[in-house]
Amino acid sequence: MQEPQGGSPLGKLLVVAGASLMVSSILYVWAFVAEFILPPPLLLSIGSLLQYIATYRTFFVLSYALFTIANGLSIVGAFGLYALTKARDASYAALGAGTLVVGLTVALLSSTAPALIHLSDGYVAAADAADQQAYATAALGISSTNNPLIASSFIGVGVIFLSLAMLKGPVARPLSYLGFVVGALNVVRDLPVVSNYPFETGAVFVALSSIWIFGVGRAVYKEAASGLTW
Repeated sequence: MQEPQGGSPLGKLLVVAGASLMVSSILYVWAFVAEFILPPPLLLSIGSLLQYIATYRTFFVLSYALFTIANGLSIVGAFGLYALTKARDASYAALGAGTLVVGLTVALLSSTAPALIHLSDGYVAAADAADQQAYATAALGISSTNNPLIASSFIGVGVIFLSLAMLKGPVARPLSYLGFVVGALNVVRDLPVVSNYPFETGAVFVALSSIWIFGVGRAVYKEAASGLTW
């Protein structure tokens, strides 16, 4: 049964969530572009990594800022996806949105980019080799804590659960099926066998993920604009 939605809190949530997802899809593309247009690094040591980050500091800062904003907007979008799909399958909707929010939050909180950018500034400004070694040691410790597989796995599983809920409407089925692919790519893209080809897998992942995020964002926004709740 369809009821007028108008300016209800649910309608406002769907408008904000849909717009957030569409904007985040564009930001994700530019964040990856900022990463992948750089020449491949010759990483012989942690010191060479810090030197590389310092050389291309603007790109790293821009990429980090775009990813942070996009992940934050995607968290807002996840609540909208839950509101959109809970009437069709409350269990999958709750599992999907909840797991997605956890994954995105972990990605935001566990990023080592700010610390490495700061350490790279100190590394290139260091007065002597001893100071450089201190910065390199700190960077090595921070890098060892970076495990993107955890966040991306949560995000991937969340996308798959939401796609299962979407199969029951109101999102178009092709978009729901694409969600299964995007979810699976999130889970496997940071595995060593796949991450050995960062440009190829990154390009495919960005293209498919951006299409899915924009598509579901548009579906959420249209649902609000139609003035109907499902």
